[in-house]
Amino acid sequence: MIIEKLKVEDIQSLLDLYKELVTFKNSLEESVEIYKEMLNNDKYILLAAKNENELIGSALGICCKSLATSGKPFLVIEDVIVKGGLRGMGIGKKLFEALDEFAKENNCAYSILVSSDFRKEAHAFYENLGFVDGVKGFRKMYE
Repeated sequence: MIIEKLKVEDIQSLLDLYKELVTFKNSLEESVEIYKEMLNNDKYILLAAKNENELIGSALGICCKSLATSGKPFLVIEDVIVKGGLRGMGIGKKLFEALDEFAKENNCAYSILVSSDFRKEAHAFYENLGFVDGVKGFRKMYE
């Protein structure tokens, strides 16, 4: 298994993988354009976990500036997914290790993520990685 930056040619596989967790409206063409914008911003990283060229997991990291942390940025983690049937095999852990490296390279003070309250197995996974449940997350949807 390898962890690498997502390649444009892997976007369709990623969209298919996302369907395991969420419904979305982006077409392949829209997704390619969005990803090209992300590639031009070094504060974004969209990681791909692959096994023999098959996309089996992914995670997005975005460094955000903050005045409250002495100017240090923080890392927002989103769109974490590991292919069903392959969870619990260390794929997610490898993705998070790569996100940690990205955060350190960008001098981030901390990382945050939110997870739907019903995803108890994911919560246990995040806690095993060192995330604490000492905060309460909220999400406001605009569509």
